[in-house]
Amino acid sequence: MRALPSFLEINDDLAAAWCHTPWAATDMSYDGDAYHGVFDVDLAADVSDRAPYRPVLHGSILAQIVSYHTLASMLYAYTNDHVPALATLPKVALPEARKRIVVTSMKLSLRREVAQTRVPVRLTIDRVTDKWDSHRMAFAVLSVDVAGGLQTAELEGCFNFRDRIER
Repeated sequence: MRALPSFLEINDDLAAAWCHTPWAATDMSYDGDAYHGVFDVDLAADVSDRAPYRPVLHGSILAQIVSYHTLASMLYAYTNDHVPALATLPKVALPEARKRIVVTSMKLSLRREVAQTRVPVRLTIDRVTDKWDSHRMAFAVLSVDVAGGLQTAELEGCFNFRDRIER
């Protein structure tokens, strides 16, 4: 029986492979319905003489955090078989699985400014479509809530196994 990685172990693995950012995931959890994370954000890192405005979480940082949390959450769902359509996919090591998750579209909604340095994020998997027989892929539709709904994102993505890995 294989040992299932925890959400924090997946976060550590992903953080080691990620580039330096002004934010870091500090807490990750799964409650049976949603994937939660808390991100510590260095908002002051964006303040300079040319941009002395009050620091807020802006679109590019939001996109980075949402992308990271999506990848971590999907890795956790995949490795722990939370979603039946993902449970049938071939099992590969985390570095290989990271390469196979592709975000194909992201719609960010910047509803209200976020000026806090600890930012909660909540991701739900709305739908997964198994297209293994025709495409060797599984497609997912996801929703992300940032800072209690102050900002949101809708994403679509896939697990791409088109190189003949068998399940």
